[in-house]
Amino acid sequence: MEKNEFRIGVYVCECGPNIAESIDIDKVLEAISPLDHVVVAERYKLLCSGDGKTFLGEEIKKERLTHLVVAACSPKQHEVTFMTVCENADLNPYLFQFANIREQCAWIIEDKEEATQKAIRHIKAAIRRVRYHSPLEKKEIECNPDALIIGGGVAGIEASLMLANPTRKVYLVEKTSSLGGALKDFKQVFPNMVSGSSIIDRKIQDILENEHIEVITDAKIEHVLGFFGNFEVKVVKKSEGDVKEDNEIEFNVGAVIVATGYSLFNPKKLTNYGYGKFDNVLTSLEFEKMNYSGNILLKNGQPPRSVGIIHCVGRKEKGYCSEVCCLYSLKFARYLKDKLPDVNISHVYSDLCIPGKSYQKFYEETKEKGLDFIRVSNPDVDIEVAEKPGEGLVIKSKTDTGAETSVIVDMIILAPAIEPGPDSQKIAKMLNIPVGDEGFFTEQHEKIGPVATSIDGIYIAGCAHGPKSIQDAINQSTAAAGRILSSLIPGEKIVPEVRTSEISESLCTGCKTCLSVCCYSAITFDEVKKISVVNEVICRGCGNCVAACPSNAINLKGFTNKQIYNEVMEAVL
Repeated sequence: MEKNEFRIGVYVCECGPNIAESIDIDKVLEAISPLDHVVVAERYKLLCSGDGKTFLGEEIKKERLTHLVVAACSPKQHEVTFMTVCENADLNPYLFQFANIREQCAWIIEDKEEATQKAIRHIKAAIRRVRYHSPLEKKEIECNPDALIIGGGVAGIEASLMLANPTRKVYLVEKTSSLGGALKDFKQVFPNMVSGSSIIDRKIQDILENEHIEVITDAKIEHVLGFFGNFEVKVVKKSEGDVKEDNEIEFNVGAVIVATGYSLFNPKKLTNYGYGKFDNVLTSLEFEKMNYSGNILLKNGQPPRSVGIIHCVGRKEKGYCSEVCCLYSLKFARYLKDKLPDVNISHVYSDLCIPGKSYQKFYEETKEKGLDFIRVSNPDVDIEVAEKPGEGLVIKSKTDTGAETSVIVDMIILAPAIEPGPDSQKIAKMLNIPVGDEGFFTEQHEKIGPVATSIDGIYIAGCAHGPKSIQDAINQSTAAAGRILSSLIPGEKIVPEVRTSEISESLCTGCKTCLSVCCYSAITFDEVKKISVVNEVICRGCGNCVAACPSNAINLKGFTNKQIYNEVMEAVL
């Protein structure tokens, strides 16, 4: 299209009183109407409303517009809204430009004249920029609706059951020989103290009976390659019986949920607790298994008369609260009182983490069973465990008031910090998803993307994301499965990002800088041509590579150097 054929329409939204009261819209229209190629410039009360969108669509057709500029609120809020209006009116949506005159003018400048002049500059910049827009076309690609779930604990099991159906196969990969994770060893779960095995055993049976779920145990993920809708997966399953070679299994999926669970901080790293040095000093999981076996006994085969439960083991070392330790420590007190009614129980803690009304009730009811609570400032520093021959174990501590105290017990149960699973770093590198300072997988956004990752189609659930209760792990796995159900629909194609990066073969020097800054692994290096190549299906158009390229060989469609230069020059001059 030649420039003399351009027909640009400019529409200013009053946004109720938000813009109209702070900007002289008539003066704005007077300033932009004479500009080259502007064939219409009008105002409207609320363009994002149903009537406003209808009006805008009719205007595009009536005025035979080739380009559109809307001056209104933030593009984050309504850019997609007006691009959809363009599509419905048969105008390529990428021939549209948004000018934000609410957040950037009306809301931040008290003087109306000054706000008006700035709004004029913003709109002129949008008009000058839109002249250099090119029509971009959406592409549709076939996708695979199947899903890979990494981890056979409660989160992985819940997600598998929610996803599996006649049109979607689920591959559930577990590194151990059985499903269920740690929950299968829990006699009861808080706060209602129902049987943990009854919960998980029923779900495992549902998994095994579901013909749309393939369970692969004793296996590890070798690689996951591809992008949302089309991942290639290789799994290596340990050999069985006399077979010496491991079995390689390959399959394709459209999405992945990482539910690799957790591990516990090793108390041996902190010698003051006596773990591994003295008999009858147990971790929480060791005590769970002991209770599950039916008897709570000391090394000498006798039941304990007194037990010390130490909270927050390793908290200072790890730098975070593990959220569930206080509650399962209270659960342990119930185990003990149910089996040994006369046992004396002392809780040594720094802070009690008891969120929610049901957990508070659980705490109050447990406390009534006759428990002692000793508060210290920092268990990792203020506690020392020693052995007193003939009497038992001594827990020496400095309380939060500075007083020194000691209690003699027969058994000590440690509540260590929850850590990421041992394979987290390896899986993060394989999937190209980030982990936080603590080593847990990092979500895309804490509020609006709590189960998504930076890579489309890869989600996180359960304790792989951080310490959480069984219910929270199930809730998160349900949310992750929901994201897949809503975005990866059998029989439907997916539309990748349109505004992607493109690399000029003639300008690329093969320095590979772009590969190191791409968050999505969308750029590869062509060893034959010695240049970088963008996979447009994976590219999300973030622009990192454009900014980093030292030879200026990369452009971002919809944000080309020429477009940005003309917009900025109009705004500042």
